[in-house]
Amino acid sequence: MRSINPCKAARRAAPWARTVPTSSSPPRRRVQRAAVGSDVAVGTLAITGSLGIVGGTLAAALYVLERLKTEELGRKITRLQSELVDKGKEVAAAGREVAKAKEYTSENEMYRTRYAECTRDILKLERALELRDGQLESFMCIAQRQIAYLESQVRELQKGD
Repeated sequence: MRSINPCKAARRAAPWARTVPTSSSPPRRRVQRAAVGSDVAVGTLAITGSLGIVGGTLAAALYVLERLKTEELGRKITRLQSELVDKGKEVAAAGREVAKAKEYTSENEMYRTRYAECTRDILKLERALELRDGQLESFMCIAQRQIAYLESQVRELQKGD
């Protein structure tokens, strides 16, 4: 990349500041060169000032953008924190439901063993009842035969009288 000579750039920018070299006027040439140098200094200062203004504007714009981005991120963080709290509440509720389910499961296990024991007892009682029913039926048959026999004896006695 070529370096730019500020004096040449100033001469190109301000053609009226050019001097025609003559042998009779060397002091004027110095004055004019000094004027060109001061024009360069003023031009450089103007460019530097413009760059400073542009830089300041750019810095201000970047600051505003950064501030907006920071505020947006702050709002997002707040929203995510509230969602986190809500999810924490949901997790706590789910934990309570799991605890209840475990409690119900343990109660069901207790009742399941009791149910199995009671079922065995019921089957034993049903067998005993069937035996009793069978004994009662046989007793009833015997009792009916005895009643029939006694009735027949009563009739014979009534006929015999």
